[in-house]
Amino acid sequence: MNDITRKFDHRIKNPEPHIVALLAEIDGIRGEFKGGLRMTPQAITNLKRSTLITSAGASTRIEGAKLTDEEVEKVMHGLAVSKFSDRDSQEVQGYLETLQNVFDSFQTLPLRESVITSLHNQLLKYSHKDDTHRGGYKKTENTVGVLGPDGKVAKIMFETTPAFLTAKEMQELVEWTQDAMEKNRFHQLLIIANFIVEFLKIHPFEDGNGRLSRVLTNLLLLHSGYTFIQYVSHEQIIERRKDEYYIALRKSQETFKTDHDTISPWLNFFLSVVREQATKALSYLQEEKIEDTLSPKQYEVWKYISNVGESGPGDIVKETGIALGTVRQALRSLVELGKIKRIGRGRGTRYVKI
Repeated sequence: MNDITRKFDHRIKNPEPHIVALLAEIDGIRGEFKGGLRMTPQAITNLKRSTLITSAGASTRIEGAKLTDEEVEKVMHGLAVSKFSDRDSQEVQGYLETLQNVFDSFQTLPLRESVITSLHNQLLKYSHKDDTHRGGYKKTENTVGVLGPDGKVAKIMFETTPAFLTAKEMQELVEWTQDAMEKNRFHQLLIIANFIVEFLKIHPFEDGNGRLSRVLTNLLLLHSGYTFIQYVSHEQIIERRKDEYYIALRKSQETFKTDHDTISPWLNFFLSVVREQATKALSYLQEEKIEDTLSPKQYEVWKYISNVGESGPGDIVKETGIALGTVRQALRSLVELGKIKRIGRGRGTRYVKI
């Protein structure tokens, strides 16, 4: 066993019981999702499109961009977003196209250094400031730190790999990951987690490392059969939990090259994100199944309450255009089926999803 194998194996062998349980839970949901997937082609297309928009918006905002999801959608349709800098729109357009490529072609995109540099080139395709270095490993040193009010690094979070060692360390990481996956030496999610945290520690490119790490996360999860990630954006979950994300990375990476090297903080965070994706994807599937058991009007009433929250008959009539008598009948049926519950009595009666 060489030093690289020993270093990376050490991080993920003999996972703690709660990690084993979490892996089993995620895989259970994956199996349930794959076994029950029967969405229409149009529903699948719509969900993937929504995921592309939310992922591109969230991933670029994590790095400081300002476009909302609605503005990202305009970029997707080729519309100008004049209130923001060209840089934001350029980064969003690059992310949209790169992630679309991963979703469409992941089966023909193996984990190789040439694929990683090609994805980086595509990711920064529209970023004019990156013309000189896109698609190539860094030639100057970079650091990961907190920016101050002047836009300069005020506090270094951790030191990245020196430029002269970047090619060597990337080769070692990719080769270890390929070998571990092909031989099934560890659970795939453990291997992916280690790849991402080490990739971000190396920080192999001058710019775009965070965005590319999230593109590669999608690619590796799809390679490993976690197809539900196309329907729920992990970038959006990370954006919502951004402080946890950075703390988990820092706590893990600051132990690297010490005698207590561990990725436990990152592993806990990473798996919790994948579990949240899996759970949300399964909920979409269950909603599709509910549609089969309800009449069209019942489903429309149930969908309205699910989206809006606590609602009264009058609200539903006003927003859906369904006759009051039909709404009341649908509400009674939904209560009996256990899909919603009644709150209050008389004119103040409200209904909420269970």
